[in-house]
Amino acid sequence: MKRILSILLLLVICAGHLLAGERPKAATRTIMISGRVSDPKSNELLAGVKIECEACGKVAYSDLDGRFFIYLQVESSQNAAIEFTQVGYAAKTLKLQEIGANAGNLEVSLEQE
Repeated sequence: MKRILSILLLLVICAGHLLAGERPKAATRTIMISGRVSDPKSNELLAGVKIECEACGKVAYSDLDGRFFIYLQVESSQNAAIEFTQVGYAAKTLKLQEIGANAGNLEVSLEQE
């Protein structure tokens, strides 16, 4: 009788762990986005532009030549976007789906306000 109760208790504990298990996590991927930021009117490359992916929690800034790169870890189901901002210029937001194959050589232009 003790043996049957022990087996039943073990089955209940195992079933509880199976039912309370974690959901499978969505697949994550790492994307490296790089490119240049410029002013389309003057063709001047812009330094110090803030590049941010709020959904990923990552921030980068363009260098003195207007170049930037940022590594993002995104879930395949995540609708993430990156935003380019600088004082005196209108912010520009690009969704990762829009960037696609250009992720390694992105040309971004910011319009003056």
